[in-house]
Parts: sequence; structure tokens; C-alpha cells
Amino acid sequence: MMDEEQTRAFRARQKSRSRVLGLVLGAMAVLFFAISIVKIAKQAENRHPVERLSPIKQS
Repeated sequence: MMDEEQTRAFRARQKSRSRVLGLVLGAMAVLFFAISIVKIAKQAENRHPVERLSPIKQS
């Protein structure tokens, strides 16, 4: 069985790992969200191409 000092050290390491894992998972979620937004924007751009700005054509 662990004494009190070992338990505190174990909990501190466990807490540190949990924070790092949380940050990694959060970063992955943000990355996936950003990739999704870029993909959706590309699809929208291909469906409705923006007309180039040009002088008004006179007939």
C-alpha cells in the first residue's frame, strides 16, 4: 500500500496527464471543426462560383 506522500505524487502525475490529454482532445476537436468548415466552404464555392468583378458590359 502507498503512503500519503506516494499517493500525493501519484495524484499529481495523474492530474497532469489528465490535463494534457484534455488539451490534446480539445485541440483535435478544434482541428476537425476547422477542417470541416474549410471543406464546406470549398463545396459552396464550387457550387456557386463567385463572378469576377469586371466593368459593366454595355450592349
